[in-house]
Amino acid sequence: MKRWSLILLLVISLTLALAGTASADGGPHGDYTATTDSCAGCHRAHTATGQNLLVASSTYNLCMSCHGSAGAGANTNVEDGYYLASRDDSLANQNVGAANTPDNAALLGGGFANYRGVAVTSTHDPTGTTNQAWGAGGTRGQLGAIDDNMDCASCHDPHGSANYRIIKETINGTTVTVSQVDETAKDYDTPHWPANMSNVCGACHDPYQHATNDTSSYTHAVDVTYSGSTTYTDANNVTVSVPLANNNTLVCSTCHLAHGTSANMEGYAANSALPTGGDSALLREDNRGTCQACHHK
Repeated sequence: MKRWSLILLLVISLTLALAGTASADGGPHGDYTATTDSCAGCHRAHTATGQNLLVASSTYNLCMSCHGSAGAGANTNVEDGYYLASRDDSLANQNVGAANTPDNAALLGGGFANYRGVAVTSTHDPTGTTNQAWGAGGTRGQLGAIDDNMDCASCHDPHGSANYRIIKETINGTTVTVSQVDETAKDYDTPHWPANMSNVCGACHDPYQHATNDTSSYTHAVDVTYSGSTTYTDANNVTVSVPLANNNTLVCSTCHLAHGTSANMEGYAANSALPTGGDSALLREDNRGTCQACHHK
C-alpha cells in the first residue's frame, strides 16, 4: 500500500511540475490552460479528417487555413510571403509582430507559392510528398533521405518550442538549438536571426554547414563573422542591408529564403552546374546577386 501511495505521489508531483512548465516560444499554439477549447481548433477525437486527429486532410492544409492566402487566423501569410497586419490588428497586443512589422511587408522566409507578388521559382516542399534533401546523409551534391515526408511540422512545433520561431528542437533526428532573440517584440521583415540560425538548415543539409572555406568541403563558409560592408545597392539602385544574423554573423539565411523565392536565374546562372539543375536554389536575389551583395566584383 505504501508503494502505491509513493507512486501516486510521484505522478502528482510530476504532473504539477509539467503544468508549470511553459515553452519559451509557445506562440498562439501552446501554453494552454488545462480546460482550453483551443485544441478543438485543430484536432477532433472522433471527426478528424487527417492524421494525428487533424481537422484538415494534411498538416499543410491545416497550417494554410490560418497562414495561407485565404486564411484569416494569422498575420503571417507564408503562402504568398507577406505580413498582413490588417488581418488581425489585435495581435499587436500579444507581442507577435503587428506593432513591429508594416502591413504587406515581405516575410524573411519568403513564400511557398509566391514572393513579392511573383510565383516562386524554387521552394521547400511542405505538402508532405518529399522525403529527400540535398546533402542529407553527408554527401554534398546528392539527394539523401530524411526521416519523414516534409511538411510545416518538419521544422516547426505548432505547440511551442524553446527555439526561435517555434523551430523544432529535433529535426531529421538531429538536436537543434536556435536561440531566442525576439520573444517580446517579433519582427517579420527585418533580419533579426540568432547567430546559430544555420543549425536548422544543417539538420538536413549537414555537409553544407562549414565555418571555413576548406578544400575538403568546397562550400561557402557560414556561421562566421562578416567584416565587409553591411549594406549594398540593389538592381533598382536602392540601398539595402546585407541580411546578417546577430553579431554580423553570416548564416544560411543570408543568401537563401527558407520557404521559397521568386528570384530568376539567367545566362551563366541558369546554365550552372547546380545540383538542383540550375534553378533559383532558394537564393534571395536574381542570378548571383547574393554574391554581389558582399563581394562587389
